[in-house]
Amino acid sequence: MVVELHSGEVYPDRCRAAQCAFCLPLNARRRCLAITLAAPTRMIRLSLVGDQGDSDPCKTALIRIKRTRQALKRMGYEPGEWCYTIERNPKSTGYHAHCLQSGPYIVQDALQTACQRGGAGIPYINAIKREGVWTSRYGLKGFGADGYGLKTFRPDSDPADALRINNGRMEHHTRGFYGYDGEVLRVRDMERVAIGEMNADRPVAFVGMAAEQAESVIGDARLRDHLIRDANARMVNHLRIMR
Repeated sequence: MVVELHSGEVYPDRCRAAQCAFCLPLNARRRCLAITLAAPTRMIRLSLVGDQGDSDPCKTALIRIKRTRQALKRMGYEPGEWCYTIERNPKSTGYHAHCLQSGPYIVQDALQTACQRGGAGIPYINAIKREGVWTSRYGLKGFGADGYGLKTFRPDSDPADALRINNGRMEHHTRGFYGYDGEVLRVRDMERVAIGEMNADRPVAFVGMAAEQAESVIGDARLRDHLIRDANARMVNHLRIMR
């Protein structure tokens, strides 16, 4: 079990494995927080990063997206940092990619020329005008991250299929995408910082323990205070190492 020491709330523990049907949507929502904290400024949709019947659409998509970015650089445009997820086209005509970009603006004509050279289909690029986690959830909707009433939610989506299409990953990103406070963080560290930011006005301390221990911890205020101090100390040490 997992106990939140400040409130005394108890949650079932989870394995956090991407292959777990219970954990995958929760993992996706954590990743959405990290993506949002990275503050992308534009949404890009690439219409054909993999063809119908492709046995390894992820490999094909990574190649086409890499070639598209290379074409932009050759044309004198800096593509910026990208984070993208590959999805099956609704009518099974191939695969497209939803990308979030931070960096310089790319004009539509230049992006379209680069996509033609990279074989990535027809692109659409738009500024992100809606603040918050909405755009991140949309990109990871196939993994169950959009369980918040989005109009684009497809109830027949298959998170396991989304994972297979992306070769076991929820998203793919360029090296510098997860930038925060002037540093580039590892994605897991970015998730932790994002969750900390989300709970900035409400201190939390989660501790895993056996189910039979949870009741005694909840009922012992002194023990809970001790565990909270210990959890806070470990978090401070983690942030020092991360910096």
